[in-house]
Amino acid sequence: MPLAGAPPATWAPPAQTAMQDSLQQAEAQSGGGASVENAQTAALGNLYGVMCMCCAACGCSGNLATVPQGAVGLVTHFGRYSHTLPPGRHRFNIMSDEINVVSMKVTCADIPPQAVMTADNLTVNIDAVCYYEVFDARKAVFGIDNYHFALSNLAQVTLRTVLGEHSLKEIFADRQRLNNRLKQLIDEASDPWGIKVGRVEMKAIEIDDTMQRAMAATAEAQQEAEAKIIQAKAQRDAAAILSEAAYLMTAEPSAMQLQWFETLRIIATQGKNATIVLPSSVDSNGLLAAAASATKQ
Repeated sequence: MPLAGAPPATWAPPAQTAMQDSLQQAEAQSGGGASVENAQTAALGNLYGVMCMCCAACGCSGNLATVPQGAVGLVTHFGRYSHTLPPGRHRFNIMSDEINVVSMKVTCADIPPQAVMTADNLTVNIDAVCYYEVFDARKAVFGIDNYHFALSNLAQVTLRTVLGEHSLKEIFADRQRLNNRLKQLIDEASDPWGIKVGRVEMKAIEIDDTMQRAMAATAEAQQEAEAKIIQAKAQRDAAAILSEAAYLMTAEPSAMQLQWFETLRIIATQGKNATIVLPSSVDSNGLLAAAASATKQ
């Protein structure tokens, strides 16, 4: 037997209707709203404007608002968007209208240091700066709550995600390419908010002191290894050149005699040697044999 209160066997849940736009659905269900009350309130605002015309000429009326250069004013009529005001002084209904001033100038958002784990398992702290501007004030105000805060958090998350996919060496080497990648991702995500991202730049890359010492030791060891390799190659090349010189001197014994005189000249002109002992004769063949023996050893 079916339990008490249970739905009949033929019962089925209602079909899911297609999702409609919330704004259009609210407008269709609310009808005209408090139209009579709104009209009365607007009439009071108009009456206030007429009574304060003399004060408005002096600029001390409450129904005047000034939109600065580089900004626009979004007018809402009983909370609903009405129109956009350009820079300048404007009159509005103090009882029914509100003006929200939105800056259209380029804004600099400072991204605080983020702890990033790189692809080679190193932890670094990286901060950045993001330059952006609002190109659609209506989307920026009515499409998202506090677009400054939202863009700052989006930039922080994107910074950690993108840099975490690269090694520390790649972050230092491909800094400009990573900046362009960050700018592209943040700009695409913030476009529905009416925001255009112009530039994203990494500022400082901070590494732990222990990691700095380890990297310095690694670089020093690599430089010492390269220096030893260069020295070994130089000795190998010098040995090849001396061997070739000995072979050429074998064909010309007088070349050894000239080399001997050059050595004496160097000894006489350099140092503080007051006495030079010279042999009575120089055996070229003996010198060549000694040089060949030293080369082989």
